[in-house]
Amino acid sequence: MPRNRCRVVEINTRLSIQEAKTMKKIVLIALSLFPLTTFAGVKNNESDRLPELLKTTKVVVDPMPEKLKTLLVNEITNNGPVKAIEVCSSISPAMTKAASEKTGWNIKRVSLKNRNPEAQADKWESKAMKDFEKELAANTDALMEKGEIVKVNKKQYFRYAKGLKTGKECLLCHGKTENITPEVKAKLEEVYPKDLATGYEINQVRGIVSVIRPID
Repeated sequence: MPRNRCRVVEINTRLSIQEAKTMKKIVLIALSLFPLTTFAGVKNNESDRLPELLKTTKVVVDPMPEKLKTLLVNEITNNGPVKAIEVCSSISPAMTKAASEKTGWNIKRVSLKNRNPEAQADKWESKAMKDFEKELAANTDALMEKGEIVKVNKKQYFRYAKGLKTGKECLLCHGKTENITPEVKAKLEEVYPKDLATGYEINQVRGIVSVIRPID
């Protein structure tokens, strides 16, 4: 074989070996970064999903407190607070039940001082309300809203809480005991024998609308 040709073969062989070493380094670097990239991707995907989850959940939840308030104020104005208790005890659960059945989500009203025994808050809901109390103490116009993706038994859920603030009309049934009329007290004892939901003042966290929404 001519000498020049031997040198070409030798150079090409050296280049091939060098290219192989370079490729090996690239592969090793890529493999070492893969777990981090995957982890970051999951986190980013969760963060990217939050605005849409929040938006679509709010479409369902946000109108509910105002609708109930309108019904109750009308009932108080037309028939008095005793009748409003009857309306609230039936309409509020029916409203959340209908929304749950329509969406397939778990939607409910809960409180740290629940009136209905079924309205007890879990740990996540209790923390949300305590955080809202701090927000409201600092700013009476606080948004009082929380949304978070959580994992339970390897399944992902979007949890949402919308704070409910006491207004003037709420105190007719939820205010300090000494300020509640005997007729209202009697009705509360009849409808809610284990009632804990009195003693409130205006602009306090009465409870939340809570949503547990399964996500893929």
